[in-house]
Amino acid sequence: MEARKDRFFRGKIRILQPRKGYRFSLDTVLLASWAEIFPEELGLELGGGFGPASIMVKFLNPGAKIISIDIIEDYLKLFKQSLSLNKFSEVYPVCGDIKLPPFKEKFNYIFFNPPYLEANKYRVSPKREIALSKYEIGAKLEDFFLCSQSLLKKNGRVYFIVGSQRKDAEDIFKKMGFFTSEALEIFDGNEEKFRIFTLRKEKSKGLIGKFKMKKGGKYTQEMKRILEGEKLRKFLPEFS
Repeated sequence: MEARKDRFFRGKIRILQPRKGYRFSLDTVLLASWAEIFPEELGLELGGGFGPASIMVKFLNPGAKIISIDIIEDYLKLFKQSLSLNKFSEVYPVCGDIKLPPFKEKFNYIFFNPPYLEANKYRVSPKREIALSKYEIGAKLEDFFLCSQSLLKKNGRVYFIVGSQRKDAEDIFKKMGFFTSEALEIFDGNEEKFRIFTLRKEKSKGLIGKFKMKKGGKYTQEMKRILEGEKLRKFLPEFS
């Protein structure tokens, strides 16, 4: 797979991604900057692709220990090369299907940016990597929550981001036995673009907040700082 080397967070990290085809976008950055990681915890990323979210999480949380699973082998090759470029350790890309996860251990936290576009409502790309990354073809939202339910520790957390068009996301994870611990609505101007959730297996406060990443067609000062490598929660005192 032909790749390009891109620098992020003001050049502090380098990520290899396909020169043609799927490349990560703002939702990945927002998810990575949202996840709250504590020392000595073991985390799992579902559908990690070529690794941008895990690499960013590792940069923002140097002590993080992460296993990342994806079904596309070519992506995992790029992922491993990016880890080497950044000299990151304790991040482990694994080839596998989240519907049949090859793990016995339980994880303190799980995070994912799932392919949330419904295949029957959009024109699906003929390119396999793009189709699997963006559309519910290889796995549906339900599969991500089922996997999380089986692999998450009792007191663990799930962090995920989804497009605002998936109004059914909350109904789906509730059916899978999860409760909203935190929810953040993210706006592009006045239009809601994404929603980020923190889920738990037991009921909690259910904090809800809002964040504007753009105003007047331009990034807000807070979003600029996130793109430079600062954590999203820093600008959300209600979640601190």
